[in-house]
Amino acid sequence: MKQIDEIEQFKYVKTARRLMKAVTDRLEAITKNEDASDELRFEALISLGKIGDNESLPTLMQAFNEFPDYLEPITALGYYKSSTPVAKLIERLQDPDSLYKEEIVRVLGEIGDPMATKTLMELLHDEDRMVRYYSARALYKMGGRDVVQALCSLLNDPDEWIVINVLEILSKMKDPEAIPALVGQFEVIRDSRLKAIIISSLSAFAEGKLLKTFESGLDSFDPRIQANSVEAISMLKIPGPEIKRKLKRFYGHPNNRVRANMCIALSKADPKSVHEEIACMLVSRDASTRRSAAYVLARVECEKRDEYIHTLLEDENFGVRKMALKAAMALESSVGVTEIKPLLEDENQWVRREVVECALKMADFPNDLILKAFKKEDCPPVIEVLLKYIVDRALYEAVPLIYERIKKEPEEEMPWLIAALGHLGAVKELNQVKKFLGAVRASVFVEYYEALLLNGDLNVFKVIAEGLDEKKREQELLSWANVAGYIGTFIQNTDGYSRVLTEALGNQIESGSAGLSSSVAATPKENIEEVFAEGKKFYLAKDYSRASQCFEKVFASKPHDLDARFMLANCAYYLGDPNKAADLLEKILVAKPSHIDAGILLGQIYFRRKDWQSLADCYVKLKDFIQSDDKKNIIKVYGALGLAYFNIKRYQEAIDSLNTGLKANPRDLSSSYHLALCYYSIGDTERSRQVLEGLRKTLPPDSQVLKNVLELLQRI
Repeated sequence: MKQIDEIEQFKYVKTARRLMKAVTDRLEAITKNEDASDELRFEALISLGKIGDNESLPTLMQAFNEFPDYLEPITALGYYKSSTPVAKLIERLQDPDSLYKEEIVRVLGEIGDPMATKTLMELLHDEDRMVRYYSARALYKMGGRDVVQALCSLLNDPDEWIVINVLEILSKMKDPEAIPALVGQFEVIRDSRLKAIIISSLSAFAEGKLLKTFESGLDSFDPRIQANSVEAISMLKIPGPEIKRKLKRFYGHPNNRVRANMCIALSKADPKSVHEEIACMLVSRDASTRRSAAYVLARVECEKRDEYIHTLLEDENFGVRKMALKAAMALESSVGVTEIKPLLEDENQWVRREVVECALKMADFPNDLILKAFKKEDCPPVIEVLLKYIVDRALYEAVPLIYERIKKEPEEEMPWLIAALGHLGAVKELNQVKKFLGAVRASVFVEYYEALLLNGDLNVFKVIAEGLDEKKREQELLSWANVAGYIGTFIQNTDGYSRVLTEALGNQIESGSAGLSSSVAATPKENIEEVFAEGKKFYLAKDYSRASQCFEKVFASKPHDLDARFMLANCAYYLGDPNKAADLLEKILVAKPSHIDAGILLGQIYFRRKDWQSLADCYVKLKDFIQSDDKKNIIKVYGALGLAYFNIKRYQEAIDSLNTGLKANPRDLSSSYHLALCYYSIGDTERSRQVLEGLRKTLPPDSQVLKNVLELLQRI
């Protein structure tokens, strides 16, 4: 697939919509045809919403006003995702007799306009459970401190289903404002299932002050609460010996979840005992316990890990074999093609499916084995993932096999088979298979026309318009309207475009037939350097809004200019839009991995998100491009990299990174403190003590870090 620049996406989508103009005109005519059935008119309305052409909005709004007793006009506006109807939607909610309040609230969440926040907060306590549910989901998308507090008020909701969903939302938001409410609810609630879920939600915060709550969970009689509490404690920044002291009593626990989580938590602090525990689980008569052993091996290193996985791959229980395959792929292992390929003929379809998923991750997996399996496989779930492999590896020799399978007209497999032909560029076969597709069905024909579009056949839009001819039977028109809507959704996702489709649409743009202008005002080429210089002046003056406008113009004129993209990312970052900044920076690094400034800023965004794994991945790649005399960036990168490794419990790598950073800046107190914690976590108390003693002499007497240092010294 060809990567399309963000600014350019608008041009491609609008060009595709222009080519669909005959389709949208026909759909609009159907919505206004009083002789057509309500089902057909509303199906056309939904499809207009999916296509999202601005010129169709008046038609959608007219239907919303004319049919207050129908659901579809509201749903169509949700697909459209325009802020224009928000005021009308809110007004409809104010009417106590209005229907479909839950759908209006859901649509407001899809649109995501902050104007609806106040109304949605009021509806969090509506008598209708679905209104409360969709209000909570919509507010989650919008975010904000007030939203967190409002959602916490739902923790006392009498409907358990609502409470469970709110807990899931709060754990995703990870806002510390929610912690007191969650802890309070855990202490007063009696339902064991909810208690376990609350512990799981709190574990996402990884806050040391929650230790007491998690310890109370360990003392519970309910294994679900115990299992989640063990997992939660393992996520805290607690030294290994301390975790061992708290959790060692769970060795040999009768519940396999508790036992598995304990092994993962203590894998670094007490490897010998954990290895012995895994060995015991491995020979258990209980299949769930053996499966848990495989689950553990997917997450921790173990002295006999490969040997254990070999044993589990031959287990009599298919669930154990399936989990063993996941374990084989999860960490570095010598388990390879030889051990895995026999399971391609396993009696259980889900094991066979998992084998192919594993094969996708193995560069050396023999393609001929996959083709052989595809020839004789008759289980749809396995066929689906086999086709995924075939497309991923571009196995063009599979095209005749796919074509032969289509000729048999397998109902469930047909959409996947057609899609595979499209991705493989099998234009000849695509033209031949239409006769096997039968009557127009959206599930099949959508894939067929998407496959043609991926191969640059823009005539598809004309064919769909002809399919909507008013002379056709209503049932056929219903199918064509459905197809039109799905194709409208497809053209808006430029990430799914193939190189051929991008070029075909690009030719339409270049020919001038699209009549498009960029969403950013065009700037004469001869002035572009001046605009960039002006943007830098605004940037240095911290007028990021005006600077951003300048860099947008430069970027529109020179979409491959990495400097303009980087300055845009900086502006977005300082204007409080880290998501936009991260997207721009990630694309810079794809084009130029050695762009150090972009990598460092992206790492800072990951740091703010506490996305430690992404931070580590980013800086590991970046450090290869930093010169040995670039002291400033060595300090920035290695210090943050060490902190990231510490938080994901890769202590030796953290130690190496922190030491490198400290060589460049010995006065980095944060790095020194985390270095001491790393040494302590791996049991090297002497080195930890040496670092801590140095910090004790350096830190000011009123420092909170000094208190932590003294506490850790006492433990040593």
